[in-house]
Amino acid sequence: MKTESKYREGLKELLKEKSLDEINVVLLCKFVNSNRQTFYYHYRDISDVVENIFLKEKIDISKKATDFDSFNRLTINYINSNYNFLSKIAKSYTSNKLREFFFSNYYRKISQFLKKSKISSNDMFVINRYISNIVSTELFFYVSTKRKEKPASLLKRFSIIWDYFTKQYLLDLNAKKGAKRD
Repeated sequence: MKTESKYREGLKELLKEKSLDEINVVLLCKFVNSNRQTFYYHYRDISDVVENIFLKEKIDISKKATDFDSFNRLTINYINSNYNFLSKIAKSYTSNKLREFFFSNYYRKISQFLKKSKISSNDMFVINRYISNIVSTELFFYVSTKRKEKPASLLKRFSIIWDYFTKQYLLDLNAKKGAKRD
């Protein structure tokens, strides 16, 4: 096992028993049987390990998603499979890393879905930013509130958001552009 992945996996294991605030570099190094110099060669701090986990851990299922709805379902499954880890991150000083993780995965995948449509690149950028921002915020809230909302209701809301921005929003936008020309 590579040194960096040893720290990533070790942190995930420690998070099964402790909160992120209880974990420090010394504890992590002891847990993975390493020394602090090696840790600092690879990472700045524990927050850096969390960021690296999200960079390496991309939602693998994204390759299987053929449309927005299937990507949402696969993401909810990913959350449920990794809930302990994600909820501990959501409650920690690194919660912004979780939001960024959701946002970047959605932004990347939505770009692929929108490229198949006949939306202008400028409109595509705006729509993608809106949807990614809304959905990543909702997913963060879903994780941090102990998944109190039923996945079916969350998925339905995401579908409504997608439909609005890819249909009605574009109609409204084009109508405003047409009104400006007149």
